[in-house]
Amino acid sequence: MRLVARLPDERQVGALVDSLRNIGLDRGDMIISNLADEQKFSSVEEAAEAGVSMIKTERNGLNDLGTFAEGVKGLKGEEGILVAVKMPKHEASKVREIMEQSGAVEIVQD
Repeated sequence: MRLVARLPDERQVGALVDSLRNIGLDRGDMIISNLADEQKFSSVEEAAEAGVSMIKTERNGLNDLGTFAEGVKGLKGEEGILVAVKMPKHEASKVREIMEQSGAVEIVQD
């Protein structure tokens, strides 16, 4: 299962990541994406030249480009920093609580 939190600033993201690591989650189970830095490219080649990491998802093919935020169903805000966390289902309520305490303005189950 995965939860995605949208936080207003980097300090809150740092606190969230630290708190999640304190309960035993690995940094490798998290994706962090600043909505202000997300860019759209017209081709895979252009994105590769810019050094963008590509993530293949169920929703797209190798030639379909989009931002990380576009792949999160139900996300409403367009500003801030996204922190996506993959965790076992039984830890979801604890992770959601930590996200709320860290200042998340939106939390979406993805």
